Amino acid sequence: MKGGVRLHARPETALLLAILLALAGCGGEESAEKKDRRSTHGGSLVIGVDNDADALSPLTSTTTTGSDIHGLLFAALARTNPDMASYSPWLARSWEFSPDHRSLTFHLRDDAYWHDGVKFSAEDVVFSIPLYKNEKIGYGSIRWLDHISDVVALDSFTVRFDFDAVYPYQLTDANVGRPLPKHLLESVPPEEMRNHPFNRRPIGTGPFRFGGWRTQQSITILANEDYFLGRPHLDRVVFKIVPDETSLLTQIKTGTIDFYPKVPPSAYEELLAVDRLEVIRVPSRVYYYLGWQNEHALFRDRNVRRALTMAIDREKIVSALLHGCGRVLHGPILPFLWAYDPDVPAIPFDPAEAKRLLAEAGWEDHDGDGWLDKDGRTFDCTMKTNENNDLRKDIVVIVQEMLANIGVRVRPQTLEFTVFIEQTNRKDFEADCHGWRQGVKVDLTSIWHSRSIADKYNQVSYSNPEVDRLIDEASLELDRERAKGLWSQVQRLIAADAPYTFLFNIDDLYAIDRRFKNVRLETYSWTYNLDEWWVENPEKGALPGRAEGEEPPGGGTPEASGEERAPDAGHASEGDG
Repeated sequence: MKGGVRLHARPETALLLAILLALAGCGGEESAEKKDRRSTHGGSLVIGVDNDADALSPLTSTTTTGSDIHGLLFAALARTNPDMASYSPWLARSWEFSPDHRSLTFHLRDDAYWHDGVKFSAEDVVFSIPLYKNEKIGYGSIRWLDHISDVVALDSFTVRFDFDAVYPYQLTDANVGRPLPKHLLESVPPEEMRNHPFNRRPIGTGPFRFGGWRTQQSITILANEDYFLGRPHLDRVVFKIVPDETSLLTQIKTGTIDFYPKVPPSAYEELLAVDRLEVIRVPSRVYYYLGWQNEHALFRDRNVRRALTMAIDREKIVSALLHGCGRVLHGPILPFLWAYDPDVPAIPFDPAEAKRLLAEAGWEDHDGDGWLDKDGRTFDCTMKTNENNDLRKDIVVIVQEMLANIGVRVRPQTLEFTVFIEQTNRKDFEADCHGWRQGVKVDLTSIWHSRSIADKYNQVSYSNPEVDRLIDEASLELDRERAKGLWSQVQRLIAADAPYTFLFNIDDLYAIDRRFKNVRLETYSWTYNLDEWWVENPEKGALPGRAEGEEPPGGGTPEASGEERAPDAGHASEGDG
């Protein structure tokens, strides 16, 4: 079996393929040492994004902008294929499991280098995994590493992962934490890692290298001339930060930016009429939700959370705001994953029943002012979201009106994106309008397990012992049909508890200048083959000289910076969804 073969499987068969790959104990052998590259290179791609990154290290970033960029700067051991079930070689040429499937050995390339010229080796892998598992650092997908018991360098280019259990996603979990440079970070105490200059001036092994970062203006990455799979075609890629939807739409229409990766549904038809642009619609890994802080006195009662969901007409929100580019969601797993249960019982839109449940919980308009109250306290909450997302802000306004109809007062609060992410990560909110980019494996531990409350992603502090038990059992279950049944129970329990009001799964909409060729925009990630994109007439639109924010040559070592400071497979905060 060749790990390098790309399997184009239906999502329902994804886990079966992953299990077969894993249980066969075989890795990938490359069909060619380097990808076929065009003889000419050149040109720049200017991407319009509506928020800045929080960090550019895969260890510390939790946002989609940060994740998209560090995914181009750092290679992983294996490359996730578009089917999100199989893998191709990357930093590892091949891999195999031991007969008992308790160990997984990777055979690494001997021609990969860090962007500062230091050779990549097994020692970098052995150094990195404990960082990803370190509670003091708080890696977002830390729970994906729970069953990795040890990582051992057998020689300079062979590394073995040991596991304390056999389960379907061992290869996925071994691959989630992209290797970090030991020679640059080994002296950094874990508690200082989140604020280290490396987060703003990273050194990776990927197809692009860091060029520069001007806060709230632009982030530039440059072609890695020494990339082990061949130099990317484009000279540079500039992520231009424009925290205003109207400005982004104007700039993609006028050609000031070349690519808009998060077109709002309201602009879909408008951009289809622009001849210069290709507008592409792709099934998405993104869902939006309203989060209720379960430990807050207002939302501790399950029936109160259910009542709030009953008072919100989600079909109306989808119809009014998504223009056919999304669908109502009722649970925590999206349709692209094999364990999705389409029959999760929906909480219906029923304002009368919502008022009855609230009254049962003691929330009635005792003083006649139009707002529900209990024990002298008005049902009054603040709902936070990020200011650069018009869709989110519109949702909050609609929700405010719908909840006012049952006597619940919502006060919208919009925050600068990085502030919003920082506050939601540390649970500093009563309610929020947020979103996730769902991971490529079926495992709800990071968001829904009680032991993840102390981590980043269980932001609403959800806890249900039966959900914990089922997640633990389902995560280790090798029989797909039995696992699917367990995950169905998990989805139904979470949906019934209503820790979120699940809103919708939204399609990814992209607009790109037709000059750019060989563009593959996958559900897995729009960056999937960015190193293979090329541009006609590269001098047209190319940025003269050094790009805005680009560092001078030789200035990239993190120690020299002095500046202030998301996952291949894991969840990421969907700030620009």
